Amino acid sequence: MITYTLVAAGHRGAEAGVQPVVVGGEGDKDATGGQQVATLAPRFWRERALAVVDGTEWVYGRETGDLGGRLRADPEHTARLRAVRTSFWTGRHEVDLEGAVLQVKAGSRAHVWTAGDEVVGRGGRIGFWSPVLTLELREDVPLRHAVFLLWLEHVFTRRNQAAAAAA
Repeated sequence: MITYTLVAAGHRGAEAGVQPVVVGGEGDKDATGGQQVATLAPRFWRERALAVVDGTEWVYGRETGDLGGRLRADPEHTARLRAVRTSFWTGRHEVDLEGAVLQVKAGSRAHVWTAGDEVVGRGGRIGFWSPVLTLELREDVPLRHAVFLLWLEHVFTRRNQAAAAAA
């Protein structure tokens, strides 16, 4: 399993509003010793983000209720990567990663990503007051898919925080 960490914006030399995606490293908030492999610039008032993965720009966002991802060069309202909510009450989603389909279900503090009955990965957090998201995935998951899944973890966490604040 490979651990991906979504480090806080501005850390590791990133500009303000840009979060580095780090592979490996120590189990701390900066993933010390890990290698930066991508960046993610989430938009705070909408479920949108711009990711740079292997020098390619990806646009993530919500379209008609579904969460999707497309190359920046692709036409608007298209998606190569898509997450569809299959259960409102349990927070389950089905994720299509360019033909590979995963299911995600919420746990008490983490998400479990599966393909059929096989566990592909687990989400998590480091820290308490200002937690940093992590995602542990199998080695065969491509980087472009891993970054999209990490962004989904970010969106799910923000939704949960908003629901808890409203309660």
